[in-house]
Amino acid sequence: MVNIVKRSTVVGAFLPGKGQGNVEARSGARLDLAGLATESGMTPVEMMDAALAGCLVLSARIAARNLGWHERLVSVKADVRHEKAPDAPSRVAAFDCAFQIEGDFSPEEREKLVAEAHRLCTVGNTLERGATIRDVERIPDEG
Repeated sequence: MVNIVKRSTVVGAFLPGKGQGNVEARSGARLDLAGLATESGMTPVEMMDAALAGCLVLSARIAARNLGWHERLVSVKADVRHEKAPDAPSRVAAFDCAFQIEGDFSPEEREKLVAEAHRLCTVGNTLERGATIRDVERIPDEG
């Protein structure tokens, strides 16, 4: 029997009147929120870049498994850099993604892994296609 474990999909951010804030997932993960370049933690835009990079490497591993290549995959790394839009509103206009795939793959297979990672990546698909942002009174505990 397969035991399916679900993680909460809720993340909150807290910022005191003075001092540094944090971001915390209801699953328990926590990260300092850097509002200044001198503060530890990540800025919200760095978190967005990190979400894309993290999703891409996980998706590449899933792609390798789906293609029957998982035994050949030694490691995968994705670096992501964003480019801010020059005009208002404040936003990111583009992301550059650089993959480093270790394993015995031909150039064509590497290209296929990268393409499949992009196809599977929820974060990348959301950034490319957009999502509705809604304000609600409260997000209840999941259970």
